[in-house]
Amino acid sequence: MENQDTGIPANPGTLPLPAGPERRHPQWWLAVQSALIAYGLTLGAALVTMALLVLGFFLGGTGALNGMNDSAGTMGARLDGPSALLIYPFFLAAMALGGTPVLTVSSAGFASLPAPLVSLWAGAMPLLLTGVAGASLWRLGRRAERRRPLDSEWHRWLYSALTGLVLAAVSVLLSLLVSLRENTEAGAMFLTAASPGLVAGAVLLGTAASWAGRKHGTGSAPRWAAWTERTLPGVRAALRVTGSHYLAYTAAAGTVLVVTALVKGGAAVAFASPLWLPTASAWAYSLGHLSAVTERGLPAAAGLPGSIGDLPVWASAATGVLSLLLAAAASVAWFLARDGDPDWLGRRSSWLTLPVVFGFAGAAVSLLAVVAAGQTSAGAGGSFGTAGPAPWTFLVMAAWGLLIEAGARIMAGHVEHLVPAWAAAFFRKAGN
Repeated sequence: MENQDTGIPANPGTLPLPAGPERRHPQWWLAVQSALIAYGLTLGAALVTMALLVLGFFLGGTGALNGMNDSAGTMGARLDGPSALLIYPFFLAAMALGGTPVLTVSSAGFASLPAPLVSLWAGAMPLLLTGVAGASLWRLGRRAERRRPLDSEWHRWLYSALTGLVLAAVSVLLSLLVSLRENTEAGAMFLTAASPGLVAGAVLLGTAASWAGRKHGTGSAPRWAAWTERTLPGVRAALRVTGSHYLAYTAAAGTVLVVTALVKGGAAVAFASPLWLPTASAWAYSLGHLSAVTERGLPAAAGLPGSIGDLPVWASAATGVLSLLLAAAASVAWFLARDGDPDWLGRRSSWLTLPVVFGFAGAAVSLLAVVAAGQTSAGAGGSFGTAGPAPWTFLVMAAWGLLIEAGARIMAGHVEHLVPAWAAAFFRKAGN
């Protein structure tokens, strides 16, 4: 019954192995790793988008494919060859981070241009890919903070800035490596996405998204968030209501846009929707809420509808009905988020929360959905043009926020019982 030493050596396989020290990566490596993984995910999403584009042109027939090949051939690649799938995704990833493709042509005889050196550039963010980059940076920053918590806010900003700098360095370096060059007897041509906008955008997005993820990983809100909540009561719930309103509107408008693109433009345009649909939906959001889409110096966008009055009568009526219905739904959602809190409703500042948040949403739409292009000629100056939601869209959306606020106070209480339980719980949770 008692343990005795028999003199027989124990089986080594039965002895417990000593626990080794946990491998812990240094903070600088976690910051660098976040930038590399985020860029890789963005590039992967760009590769999938490019594959869809190629598939769309194949399904669109030889005419569409040959037309795209003629355009791509001037830049040293073929759409149906491996070079397109290997090179163009790097351009899309750079544009997602704020880069602008720049085409530089030298020699006055090349393409009949009037100056010995001409640069053409175009800027339009593929917002879907930008969302992939931002979400990746946020999640990786949160993971880094949970694995190795930092001691101070200053260190969080430091390592977040390191993530942004590495992201900029990697994206610029790879963009330069895949730049397209062509030399002819008439002159030379150079196309690259390595631009000042890429450096600024990558640093800004990498730093901000990584810091936000790291801060969320601590489980505490920044000081300015607490100050904002005191100044504008319910701002977090207002963000959820505003985001849900935007997603609902753009989902409906985006469905119509894709169907229209398939019918009128064919499979090639429809399969390219990951590139243009987020921007086009933002333009539809602006138009549908009585703002405008403005064009300044960009002739290619001159034929687009500038206001809801430029649409066919049936489309204008359908857009107006959709806007009013979703505004009514947002009023009920806002009512549920506040849950009739008398302390909340008693503050005069409670009238400002939703208009301010809707106004910021309008400003974001105007900023992110803009398309720009320009030309610079050696010795002859330059010019540029833009197209996108009007700069005053934030004022129009602030007015809609005020209208939704009034609806929440006047009529939402009479129809809240019609809201499904899961939806009511979603918005009530946002208000707590």
